[in-house]
Amino acid sequence: MKKYVICMLVLLCSLTMAGCSKNQEKSTPEPKKTVVQKTITIGVMPDVESIPFIIAEKNGYFDKEGVKVKLVPFKSAKDRDSALQSGELDGVISDVLAVAFANDGGFKIKITSKNEGNLELMAGKNSGINSIYSLKGKNVGMSTNTIMEYTADKMLEAVKIEPAQVNKIAIPPLPTRYEMLQGGKIDAAILPEPLAGLAVKNGATVLSSTDQMGNKAGAIAFTVKSLQEKRAEIKAIYRAYNDAVDYLYKESPDKYIDFLIEKQGFPMEVRDSIKLPQYSHAELPEKEIVDDVVKWLTAKHLIKGSYTYEDLVDGSVLR
Repeated sequence: MKKYVICMLVLLCSLTMAGCSKNQEKSTPEPKKTVVQKTITIGVMPDVESIPFIIAEKNGYFDKEGVKVKLVPFKSAKDRDSALQSGELDGVISDVLAVAFANDGGFKIKITSKNEGNLELMAGKNSGINSIYSLKGKNVGMSTNTIMEYTADKMLEAVKIEPAQVNKIAIPPLPTRYEMLQGGKIDAAILPEPLAGLAVKNGATVLSSTDQMGNKAGAIAFTVKSLQEKRAEIKAIYRAYNDAVDYLYKESPDKYIDFLIEKQGFPMEVRDSIKLPQYSHAELPEKEIVDDVVKWLTAKHLIKGSYTYEDLVDGSVLR
């Protein structure tokens, strides 16, 4: 009898310990998996093309999409492109020409959408020029071998003027180009917003624009490495970008223009003259424009490779 009682006690203890073990297993939470959030760095310029990204950051649209974005400001395209090629950036607000140059130099980057920036060819207020046809033999300020020169050539060719019939004056810094136009040191210049609007406010005459021609070579681009490793994050960025476009469409500029001027470092006098583009949801650039840019670069012997639309454009993140 005594031996039976001892055996029963041992059995009960074993069952109790087993039950405790099971309860302990149930109550012990599994260790949480550490999720490393990838940060997307985008190089932006003091221009109107970057504004949807600035608004997306300000209004929390990136946060809403659960993506961490760092906007890195640059004063010059040269510094921006150097940072991109050194691996400091995932993407840039740029143009088709810059993307072709990068690929031709062995750095793989692809256009993921176009941007809406407008370029205007304009004559100085005291130049006596009221028509693009009067530019023959005149001094026109621009940055050469860039989107500015490409655009100016297209504007001239559209009215049957050979680009060689104008004197192209290389003035890369935009503020200097604007000041030389205003001071009458050049007859005409090609300028983007917000300086274009300020020049018109101060008496310059618009002779042509990419809005009129529908020939915009601006682009938003990401490195091939980032497109491979951070595709979901880039897709989320474009959803936030589209939300920003919707906001810019429906809200009065008075609600955000002062913030943008301060954020982008625009001179305060542009407040009443700046013309923002009619932003649209992210979409790919037209094949005809990309092909034409490559043709122009090849004809000027600025690139060695022959690039197709598919070589330079990746539409997967917009799907």
